[in-house]
Amino acid sequence: MYNKEFQTIFTYAKDKTDETEILLSAGNSFSVKINKQNVESFNYSDSKGIGVRVIKNGKVGYAYTEKFDEETFKNIVDEAIENAEYTEDDDVVIMEKYPENTDSPNVYSKELDKVDVLEKIQLAKDLEKYAKETDKRVFNVPFAVFGDGKSYSRVANSKGLDREDTQNYAYAYVGALSEEKDDKRMGIEFHITRNFGEFNAKKMAEESVKKSTDLLNSKPAETGKSAVVFNNEMMAAMLATFSGIFNAKSVQEGRSLLKGKIGQKIANNKVTIIDDGLHPDGFSTSAFDNEGYPTERTVLIENGVLKTYLHNTITARKDGVKSTGNGSRGYKGTLNISTSNFLIEAGEHKEADLFTKHDKIIEIVSLQGMHSGANPISGDFSLGAQGFLWENGKRQHSLKPFTVSGNFLQMLSGVEAIADNFKFDMSSNGAPSILINELNISG
Repeated sequence: MYNKEFQTIFTYAKDKTDETEILLSAGNSFSVKINKQNVESFNYSDSKGIGVRVIKNGKVGYAYTEKFDEETFKNIVDEAIENAEYTEDDDVVIMEKYPENTDSPNVYSKELDKVDVLEKIQLAKDLEKYAKETDKRVFNVPFAVFGDGKSYSRVANSKGLDREDTQNYAYAYVGALSEEKDDKRMGIEFHITRNFGEFNAKKMAEESVKKSTDLLNSKPAETGKSAVVFNNEMMAAMLATFSGIFNAKSVQEGRSLLKGKIGQKIANNKVTIIDDGLHPDGFSTSAFDNEGYPTERTVLIENGVLKTYLHNTITARKDGVKSTGNGSRGYKGTLNISTSNFLIEAGEHKEADLFTKHDKIIEIVSLQGMHSGANPISGDFSLGAQGFLWENGKRQHSLKPFTVSGNFLQMLSGVEAIADNFKFDMSSNGAPSILINELNISG
């Protein structure tokens, strides 16, 4: 696709640049939100853009356009060349025809594209309907949403590299608000898939209501130190919040607490953290990154030992290693690094077994303030939380909102047990439920 556009840019840039790379992104997205069985919002959007990255006299310049015509394509080449003249970045950039992945991940479903819009709207309506019917304590369903999207990307450079990728996805989530004795709590359930038949509105609604009503009739949490179990959703949220410490660019710029720790034990030996660009169940799965470099399964922490960082080709060259296939940029932006399917590997315990390891354990099922209450540079966090008190392996009661605080690396070192209930969130961060030996609780 878009062969004429790519050819126009390469032909014009051939005698003007030393090397040229083109990144094209196109796609569409749809979402519908239901309120009182009526469509509250209905959104459909298309997007398309081309970005160029050029090398001229050892300098790198970027430019982009969302207007597709020959004159504009020539203009962005000229603009990128001009931008290269004024760049102060001394990073060495070398474009190559990188090898192709032998694995071709299945990230596109033709059947999903065929689902009628009325079926999508009905699913969202059913989410709201079932949530309201499940329990009389539910007084509002602020979220009953279905959405899907399709994306196409192509990256090519003047060394002969040319890769393209098409993928799609669908998601739904429902949030139920319940109330009892002036205690109001929210429960949210989500599902993301490429198979529309997997959506079960009744089951999702019931689960969101259970999450909400279980938190009612709460009691204050005791202030002090406590063993803590993060459920799989909240452990994934914690992992995502501190994902930047594995970014090689941050490490090289002195903005990561992992600088200088390759080969060191930084977590309990039960902990293995992986970024897997080829994960069959992930939704950031692709055969190549935004440089066209092949993605891979990168083990960052293995049995507690830091093995590597996440690299693009620029940071890899600086460290004398190969890229991990995590080069990231949109057509509007410059090259950076991002995670793909980022996860903590599952353990062997059943989740219920985790709660038998201490006489008292606090289970955390909701976190707030991830952006303001967590410092990715120091690793410190202080977050609003909701959850339950467990005693002698049995859940006793829910807790009024409390604060949990600690340090991310110390938390990884304090891992005592890992469950087998691995789950991805909607941003391709995944984790099982995990028991931490001790964190600070403020009720």
